[in-house]
Amino acid sequence: MPLSDEQKQILKTTSPIFKENGKEITSIIYKHMFAAHPELLNIFNRTNQKNGTQPFALANTVYLAIENIDHLDTLLPQILLIAHKHRASTVQPEHYPIVGKYLIIAIDEFLGGMGDPSILSAWSAAYNIIASIFINIEKKMYSELGDKTEQGFIPFSIIKKETIAIGPTVSFTLERRDGGKIHDYHAGQYITLRIKKDGLYHIRHYSLIEPFDGKTYSIAVKQEKDHEPKGIVSTELIEKYKEGDLVTLSLPAGTYALIKDAKHHLFIAGGIGISVFSAMILELHKQGKSDITTLIHCVPTEEQAAFTDEMRIVLPKKQYHLLLQGKRLLQETIAKTIMAKTQVYLCGSPTFMNKVEEYLAQCGHPPSQIHIEAFQPSLSLLKDVVKNQSCTKTL
Repeated sequence: MPLSDEQKQILKTTSPIFKENGKEITSIIYKHMFAAHPELLNIFNRTNQKNGTQPFALANTVYLAIENIDHLDTLLPQILLIAHKHRASTVQPEHYPIVGKYLIIAIDEFLGGMGDPSILSAWSAAYNIIASIFINIEKKMYSELGDKTEQGFIPFSIIKKETIAIGPTVSFTLERRDGGKIHDYHAGQYITLRIKKDGLYHIRHYSLIEPFDGKTYSIAVKQEKDHEPKGIVSTELIEKYKEGDLVTLSLPAGTYALIKDAKHHLFIAGGIGISVFSAMILELHKQGKSDITTLIHCVPTEEQAAFTDEMRIVLPKKQYHLLLQGKRLLQETIAKTIMAKTQVYLCGSPTFMNKVEEYLAQCGHPPSQIHIEAFQPSLSLLKDVVKNQSCTKTL
């Protein structure tokens, strides 16, 4: 049902509460929801729960959706990005009413357990509208995969495991084990691996590092030894899985892609962010477009840089910049390589990407030509939408 004028006014009045306190409210959602439905832990990345990025991402999504409830079509790119991750994680229609229930419980609890029924009713109605959009989009995504055997997690064998940089960073080549077909994908997409540890399933999205070959999927995994909390799936894969072992994964997903007919592609990667760009750069090479492709890869040492051999083969020397020094060199390299029609692709830590965006802004580069891929769940969603709307860009 559409929202009444009274409900819209309530949402307009109360949405600032969610903007200022969204992470706290969504943390309450997850606390109560997982206590009542522990089975849902199997479809959430628990590392992102521990470090707070998942509650923050949900808070951003809810706030933006409420703020744009009359024109949700403007958020379609963000909705599709999230819907792809939902499909990859096997989120189902029956999960949405559960989240909606605990959203209302969390808002009520945050308001001291004395939430005005009209406020709770308005938020519930708005959530149901948002949920129905995701459900319909994700149903179509599932149906495009084929029958039920293609819609969940599928067994694959590790046929090759190789350390490709210190850290370590390890590549895995995966072959379908049940005889089913290898689904096509475009460069920039990811697969989602699921492993079992301590009686629970854990999932993680990994970018595909090579163009589609019709036979296998390949990913690169970095073990973050010096970061807490450590990635559960990445650590397990590197330390305990070997060639011949079985993993399960869901089929390729994701909206990140090359911009067609671009005059110049500039990839700026921080550390393992190169794994997102590897397949994209190799795909451009296959298309004979290496001459309009430039890569800037920032790492502490050359030994920590993955894919150096491949990049040196496919890119002209002057268009492959492996930067081992500080911020000034990065800023200078961006200034030297950027052109008016350059499409910029950016991936790395949030701190790294924020700094690069700052440098690009100093160059006067338009936000509409900057394409960000974040390993963490939609951290820059709010910032990107506000930024793009301020530039009168239609999403």
